[in-house]
Amino acid sequence: MAEELPRLNDSLFIPCLQRDYCWSQQQVEMVWDSLLRGLPLGSLLVWDRDVDDREDPAYKFIKHYVDERGYSHEEEVRRYSERLPGFPDSYTLILDGQQRLTSFYIGLYGSYTTRIHGAWKKNASSYNRRHLYLDLLSGEEGDNHDRELVYEFDFRKSGGLNSAGDRYWLRVGSLLEAGSGLTEDAFLGERQFVEKVEGELPSSLSDTERSNAIDSAQQLWWGVNQRDAILYERTLANEKTARELFIRRNKGGIELSGVDILLALLTGYWETVEEEGTPTDAKNEIERFTERLSGNERLSEEGFTFGKRFTLRTLLLLSGETPSFRRDGRYDGELLTKAEDIFRDEEFEEAVVEAFELASDLGFHDAALSSKTVVTPVIQFLYESDYDTSGENEEIHYWLATTVLNSIFGDIGSQQVLETAREHIWESDGDEFPAVDILEELSGRGAPTQLDEERLDQLLDEVGYQSGSRRNVLLTHLYRGELRAGHAEYEVDHIFPRKKLADRNYLENHGVEPERVEWYKDHRDHVANLQLLSSEGENQSKSDRDFSDWLERVEAGEVKNLSGTKEYFDIHQIPQDEAKHEYAQFESFLMGESGRKRFIKHVLKETLTLSSSVQ
Repeated sequence: MAEELPRLNDSLFIPCLQRDYCWSQQQVEMVWDSLLRGLPLGSLLVWDRDVDDREDPAYKFIKHYVDERGYSHEEEVRRYSERLPGFPDSYTLILDGQQRLTSFYIGLYGSYTTRIHGAWKKNASSYNRRHLYLDLLSGEEGDNHDRELVYEFDFRKSGGLNSAGDRYWLRVGSLLEAGSGLTEDAFLGERQFVEKVEGELPSSLSDTERSNAIDSAQQLWWGVNQRDAILYERTLANEKTARELFIRRNKGGIELSGVDILLALLTGYWETVEEEGTPTDAKNEIERFTERLSGNERLSEEGFTFGKRFTLRTLLLLSGETPSFRRDGRYDGELLTKAEDIFRDEEFEEAVVEAFELASDLGFHDAALSSKTVVTPVIQFLYESDYDTSGENEEIHYWLATTVLNSIFGDIGSQQVLETAREHIWESDGDEFPAVDILEELSGRGAPTQLDEERLDQLLDEVGYQSGSRRNVLLTHLYRGELRAGHAEYEVDHIFPRKKLADRNYLENHGVEPERVEWYKDHRDHVANLQLLSSEGENQSKSDRDFSDWLERVEAGEVKNLSGTKEYFDIHQIPQDEAKHEYAQFESFLMGESGRKRFIKHVLKETLTLSSSVQ
């Protein structure tokens, strides 16, 4: 490794047909553990060619990686590899082994950044940037190791002895001379490195712990500086053969997918163009396209992020190809060239942005879509027509609501739905989105394809707390789009506390008849027992309180954003009869003549576009 890693971004680079770096922190930690334990690490396959004959673009290895699309807070932290502007006098490209080499590179010389779960991606404070550390007190084979690691590696902000005194974290980058670049001369000698580590060990360690720590430090130095870690293979193939070799070599790998294969093929079918004096290729263009979409302020606020899979599937659909990914790489070359023309048409990007903005306006932010693929036919329709989205857009609303609420893409299959939609869009006059025609043709194929009052009534009993995007669609439309279920600003809360509705003793003590307890448990996640509360303030105040107790706090003005119970009842469509706020009346609260299910249905008949409005 001490010989190989300095070659990265100096004479060894990544070809454009390679997949993106995608290993998790845990995978990085495990490959470093394998290095120190002497476990097999596989082989590297590098591609040598005469520089004069080279036309294929190349990319740099990522030093500071972020596992998030659209990150823009630190220029050196990247999601995708940086395009090499020119060609060095002598260099090779990695065909197999990029993930492993990048993982060693990041661990020794770089950093790994992740977003805090649920945090706003536009805030720099939402991210944790970490470096790789080794616990010098780990390394004994007989221990019960976390994640099956013998040598415990971890991405951390800082090192040293932990508060419990049973771990001592050493930064892996300590193997290098401080402040130096990554060259062969930058690696400390064994004696110099061990003396440095020994001098920094805390005096509180026992003699045995100090000995174990020094042993682990020596093993780290050996793994990087002396172990012949990976078999090195070379090929002198031409570009076409190298691409085929890449596909065959990686077919058995977990990370390779039909998306990777298609992207590799596009580098051959699409032209390499000049942008600002620098050549660019299909991979680079598509990566920048997805970054622009993910960085779009409006779409980002709605929770959308975009990747190559979505972009490529959309291009396959619009070009007339089968909208699915083939591991055998057999696509129609003419249609892939047509996809290039569509991609380079500025109206394509405009159609994508407009379609997702429209979906958001209609109540379908990211968490209210089962998949972004649901919007793909709308993109095709907007791209191929002069449709004006400033109207009611009832047909598009009906399409989105019907496909998501009835799980049409999942139950029938994305390819069949997309191909059926494509044919009807091609046949339409462009005046209205042909939602009804598409759904009628899909009827009888495994999923309901209508959304009428009867189906809505079924959905209100079928969709519950665990129903994901379908739950989010109903709740978002219940609040007329002003509150959005699944969005970071709001929490989906149980009006009658979920845990207490399954507690037999608690329910019986509150007047519930013993034979009705199971019904309470079975219906605790019913959509009529769900409400949206702001993440800060309302939900923290509600917590696990009994509904009647919480209403007293609301009436007393003790709940942020609410002036009293009347406002609360109006916003959340709550039955106002006080008797219904007690556990003994939970069934009536949900299902009674003046129960919340009826209130919800009344609102959804107004806010959802039903079949009667589009036929």
